[in-house]
Amino acid sequence: MAFAMRNSGVSGWGDSFDAPSCWIWLQEGAQADQYAEFTDEFTAGEGDVSIRISADTTYALYLNGDLVYAGQYADFPHYKIYDEIDLTPLCRSGKNSLCIAVWHHGKGHMGYYPGNAALRYEVWQKGDCLCCSLPETLSRLSPVMKQGLQKRITPQLGFSFACNLTRRDDWLRQDTGDFHPSAQVVQTLPLFPRPVARLNIGQPLPHDLTQISPTFVRADLRREEAGFLHLKVYSEKAQEATITFGEHIADGHVRNDLKGRDFSVQVTLQAGWNQWTHPLRRLGCRYLELTAGHPVSAEALTLLPTVYPLKRRPLPRGLTPLQTRIYETCVHTLRCCMHEHYEDTPWREQALYALDSRNQMLCGYDAFGEYPFARANLLLISKDCRPDGLLSICTPSSDDLTIPSFSLHYFTAVKEYTLASGDKTLFAEIRPKLESILTAFLSRMEGDLIPVFEDRCHWNFYEWSPGLSGKLMGVDEKRFDAALNCLLILALTAYGDLLALVGETSPWQDLVPRLQNAVAKHFWREDQGVFINSTEGETASELVNALAVLSGVLPPKKAAFVADKLAQPNSGMTPCTLSMRCFVYDALLSCGDKWRTHVIEDIDCRYSRMLAVGATTFWETEDGESAFDRAGSLCHGWSAMPIVYYHRLIG
Repeated sequence: MAFAMRNSGVSGWGDSFDAPSCWIWLQEGAQADQYAEFTDEFTAGEGDVSIRISADTTYALYLNGDLVYAGQYADFPHYKIYDEIDLTPLCRSGKNSLCIAVWHHGKGHMGYYPGNAALRYEVWQKGDCLCCSLPETLSRLSPVMKQGLQKRITPQLGFSFACNLTRRDDWLRQDTGDFHPSAQVVQTLPLFPRPVARLNIGQPLPHDLTQISPTFVRADLRREEAGFLHLKVYSEKAQEATITFGEHIADGHVRNDLKGRDFSVQVTLQAGWNQWTHPLRRLGCRYLELTAGHPVSAEALTLLPTVYPLKRRPLPRGLTPLQTRIYETCVHTLRCCMHEHYEDTPWREQALYALDSRNQMLCGYDAFGEYPFARANLLLISKDCRPDGLLSICTPSSDDLTIPSFSLHYFTAVKEYTLASGDKTLFAEIRPKLESILTAFLSRMEGDLIPVFEDRCHWNFYEWSPGLSGKLMGVDEKRFDAALNCLLILALTAYGDLLALVGETSPWQDLVPRLQNAVAKHFWREDQGVFINSTEGETASELVNALAVLSGVLPPKKAAFVADKLAQPNSGMTPCTLSMRCFVYDALLSCGDKWRTHVIEDIDCRYSRMLAVGATTFWETEDGESAFDRAGSLCHGWSAMPIVYYHRLIG
């Protein structure tokens, strides 16, 4: 079976050769949360050797018993990604043993769009295919990994795992006899090369081990990290142990059961020493705890770090020691939230959101000068496809849930990328997606405003503050929100600016002043000097008033008046959370340089409070771990925005 390629202007797998490889899976068939192992061998001569490989859902690749790489790019069946990996450093002249472990999720979550359980690979040297995936390829169900467990960590992160180390054999050396031929998976997928660099998988992270009791060991990685579980543990007898992972020990131990969220994995230890690495599930944490029913001890309980390769740009000149600490902590926060794509948090979700990633992209331009990663994320988001024309809540995902406002933030991110990178090709590639999103909003226009979306799948969320967080999986009655309409103005403006860059004019340019006038008419309260949030109630918020300033709803004098109120600590408006303070800062700075010092002081004050209590990365909200029923993230990429303002105002 030959690969079916789509002409995208990018050379893809299948060009210029006729290898007979095909998609394969186990003869037993597929089920959700399934682990398969495949073995092959090839004979290599002198010269470079490489493999092309793709799987659903993720894979770990071994050559001659050594881990080469692990981690399938997050993709869609209609946008399937393959890796091309150099095997030469681990390749021998003569016979080589190739082993591949594949974990098929099968059930969708907010980071996985379900596809068929399948593996495809080809090993090449000097134009010759040395081996490839065929029905004759040997495979089996993993005897170590628990099959079909389907225990979720969170709805966003998907499945946890359980393993039985007493059942390990030497399959990585192909010293086992229970493999059987595979079955062909008949499918034609458009294949594209990975658009970003692969992760660097490092050596075990340093950590501090504490024997809390004979049956309880804790590891402190010293700061938030992300990577693959690695352990070397001694057990007096064969027994089941639980490993929990988390970002803090505020309760005296790691929290692992948080109202349906379960941050634990199960490992059955053999009697004696157990040394094992699991490269198919990335964890984000600072602390790991191992508990068992009988005595255990550990020499290692840590992670193999998975790090996206980045180059640092110089720090802004003139930073104080405090600001340098804040900046460096922001950089580490960003690194923990960059893997196959941007992630909101490496601990709880590992999900790509259009809003969160917009903040992360801006920070990355200044901290790393990194544009290809941002481009790949924006392109991946554009591959999402929903009947209502909006973007799904996360990408890639088949989840029915969406946050309409995040579809509008996407326009800002595309414009900022285009201006920062000078690359106009992305806009050309995703322009149909942008137009379909705008059409979805504008088709609902009533009296020059857009009402909220009313279905259960539409979460009218703007930020995590009272009155703006919406009803998750609830039905809203018809109303008009100022934030949604201001964001639509900003999206239309961004789209018009993008068209101007290619010498065109937006067909919707006349809608902007109409929307601006309607927002001012329906939401401005002259007696209070503020915009209210909604046609339901009279509450005002910092976010809505900042968005009103940025969207040009007010003339300059009134905008300056609103800016004065935004800078007051007791303005009477609902305060912004960390993720949205950038809009307050931008609104202030749009009204003059006099706010530069205020912005820097506000950043220093808020972020120094987190550092003062031991933060090694910056939090989802200023409430820290206690937020969201004690499930607050202590590492959130959207909170790294001080980088942007330090460069803009100090650098």
